[in-house]
Amino acid sequence: MDFDVIVIGGGSAGTAAASAAAAAGARVAMVNDGELGGLCILRGCMPTKTILHSAHALHEMRHAGPLGIEVVSARPRFAEIMRRKDEKVARFKRAKVESIEASGYEVIDARARFVDRETLEVGGRPLRARGYVIATGSVPAVPAVPGIREVPFMTSDDVMRLTEPPASLVIQGAGPVGLELGQFFARMGAPTTLVNRSPVCSKVDADCSAEMTRVLNDEENFTLHAPGRILSVGPSGSRLRFEIESGGRSFKHDAAAFLVATGRNAAVDGLGLERAGVEMEQGRIRRDAAMRTSNPAVFVAGDATGDHQILHLANQEGRVAGHNAAGGRPGKMMDYRLKMSVIFTDPPMACVGMNEKEAAAAGRTTLTALKRIPSQGRAITMEARHGIFKVVADAQSCEILGAQILGPRADDLIHVISAIMHYRGKVQDLAAMPWYHPTLAESLIEIARKFAAQVPGCEAPPAPPA
Repeated sequence: MDFDVIVIGGGSAGTAAASAAAAAGARVAMVNDGELGGLCILRGCMPTKTILHSAHALHEMRHAGPLGIEVVSARPRFAEIMRRKDEKVARFKRAKVESIEASGYEVIDARARFVDRETLEVGGRPLRARGYVIATGSVPAVPAVPGIREVPFMTSDDVMRLTEPPASLVIQGAGPVGLELGQFFARMGAPTTLVNRSPVCSKVDADCSAEMTRVLNDEENFTLHAPGRILSVGPSGSRLRFEIESGGRSFKHDAAAFLVATGRNAAVDGLGLERAGVEMEQGRIRRDAAMRTSNPAVFVAGDATGDHQILHLANQEGRVAGHNAAGGRPGKMMDYRLKMSVIFTDPPMACVGMNEKEAAAAGRTTLTALKRIPSQGRAITMEARHGIFKVVADAQSCEILGAQILGPRADDLIHVISAIMHYRGKVQDLAAMPWYHPTLAESLIEIARKFAAQVPGCEAPPAPPA
């Protein structure tokens, strides 16, 4: 054997897998084709949050009148915003590369593909290992819109290379990328039309969907068609002409640019999965809780699974896959009970655990309690106009199963619920815990009271002696 473990891919999941395998005592090689760093650092989480921060700051300055602040002219300097983004990406990349160089595993800059169940071809030479981890990331998905191959269109990867905003644009897709970049371009002054087949965030929660719809309908330079459908797209002089169906009618709409934001697919083309005996199902690599594929020697982690595609889960999956590929004992298993997701709109939306639909599908009978954030004391001082805080609990045990938050600082507030869920906390704990006043987090006091009103016995237990 050339190595104990070979990891394919040098992004977050790949580096986590390689580090975990090395920590388990394995001799490890990480094969990466091209630039090190991964999607999150180079084109995903970090650059998008950098440019979004500029857009949200601009919006806050323009709408500071209700706070007693004289509003003066505030205009975006798009090239400067993108230059700042490039500086941050370079900084994050340097830190990532330095950590890889100090990792203790070998890095091979080459393309890899399986030639059989036990062998990789890496840069034209065969390499064998006892275990493999596929962590090749993802690529933007392109929808089957009639005419799309005859017109220029952008993906989120292309947005990161822009030097000026489009004069106007249409976005298809209302996932995190579509919502975040839609709000960004609208705040940069580009009239933005977002089209999505279903209501926004409807898969998450009906209350969140309704609230996010209100947020987007209040956004300047922004038009929402959800549910809606792009029937076709084609050239119209120097612009693009869309035929859109929404609200029971179809109509023509011209725009300067088209952004496709319909998700990402596992980047496994050309990897030779069929030769390795690695099976896929509906675009996802089949795997068990140990991250082991249909080939017992091959594991998978991160976006390459074709599933969750969230950084902290990619890191967790990488650690599990790397440890198990190295034969670490005891073996590790994935637990998605605390899966979190965040959409960094303004205000952001964050979720943890199960929503009502997921809990019902799992056979759980649930209780829910909801607090409208704009009526919370701290939110009133902030002039917050939108937001909900919703908690889902098991009706029998009162254990908290999940939460959905849409409102100011939701991306941080979600960790309050996540921490309680980590220790399998119950709604009684919400009432028993102290909550600093005035904060947004103390919304949970009222949520605890609503739970107590629904189920006798969910009230707070007696406080422990001092």
